Amino acid sequence: MSGWRRCDSCRKVKAVEEYDGAASICAACQSGPAPRKKPAAVAVSRRVTPTAAPAEPRRPSMGAVGSGDLEARERRAKRTAWEQLAELHPEEYEQLLQVARRAEGLRT
Repeated sequence: MSGWRRCDSCRKVKAVEEYDGAASICAACQSGPAPRKKPAAVAVSRRVTPTAAPAEPRRPSMGAVGSGDLEARERRAKRTAWEQLAELHPEEYEQLLQVARRAEGLRT
């Protein structure tokens, strides 16, 4: 008979002396905390696209420069330019803003 056995708990091969009689779990596993289990390996399947099919256009990730549709990026560029002009020429910006607000019937 072999002098070695595999523990059903920790899965280590240990000497028979480390087991209590016919127990399938070693003395260390019986007295100590339960061992951590390793996560099972996950099989990853990849979708194979036929070469004849056109590839889907890449969608930009959110928060990245250049993300969003063209109109949103145009509005963002205009807003950035307006903010920079307002910082460079604050008096002229205020005058133009007042004129535009009056033309729209808003408070000045």
